[in-house]
Amino acid sequence: MEMLAKAETMKVTKLKEHIGAEVTGIDLREPIDAATRQRLNDVVAEHVVMVIRGQKFTAAQYQAAAELFGELMEDQNRRYLVDGLPLVSVLSNRHKDSQGNPAKVGKNATWHTDHTNQERPPKFTMLYPVALPDKGGGTSICNMRAAYDALPEEWKQRITDMKTACSLISSARFKIANPDILRAQQESQVPPTIQPLVRTHPERGTKAIWFHKSKTERILGMEPQETQAFLDELLETAIRPQFVYVHEYKLGDMLIVDNRSAMHKAGFDYDHSQHRMLYRILVRGDRPF
Repeated sequence: MEMLAKAETMKVTKLKEHIGAEVTGIDLREPIDAATRQRLNDVVAEHVVMVIRGQKFTAAQYQAAAELFGELMEDQNRRYLVDGLPLVSVLSNRHKDSQGNPAKVGKNATWHTDHTNQERPPKFTMLYPVALPDKGGGTSICNMRAAYDALPEEWKQRITDMKTACSLISSARFKIANPDILRAQQESQVPPTIQPLVRTHPERGTKAIWFHKSKTERILGMEPQETQAFLDELLETAIRPQFVYVHEYKLGDMLIVDNRSAMHKAGFDYDHSQHRMLYRILVRGDRPF
């Protein structure tokens, strides 16, 4: 009865008309029942991004809470992880690259969805702040389902059957690539993963624009540079302010993004002398179609 009473205190509040929900009144360090777990998953799928407020996790407790949402998967960037918890990666503006220089933090400052080069990319990306600057540094999320629905019909017809060939880093992006990832890609000789440019949500049946520009080697039938220009034009046409939610973090926020319907990007509008550090966890998804 105590478990159900805790679940019944949960409140869901819509944040914007087209995107975002806030959840309060629940502590994910405590057990929750199957119905509450399903409701949380449904809220993410419906609203594209969900923030659960007021959590007080250690890294291990954060991982346990994330496991309520499905099977966890490794981040493909293995350089910064929590000691003893290889499924919890660390995003920090104080990280260094392999040469000891400040890491290039701007690489995810453009719209993307995570790990499109994997056969089963993450369905959810989860972020939990550990240290925050006084202001700024938010994460922007766009409802790409709404963006697809609002496209002119000629754009829909043009892109609906397009396929992307995805790798760790597009050859058109090599000049600004992370050298460690680029080296691994060159040595691996792994063939690109073919993905749909317009993805169908496996639970809702809705369609969304879906790609990671820096991981798209090409759209089938296009050259790499042509592909990059085309994707820029598509984003410029599709993304509108009403479809975007910018999450300004507070300590205790557990942010969950449904990658199957969303693109997101990091914000770097903060004082970089101040520490910004987040824990990130990925939940494995299905094969996109």
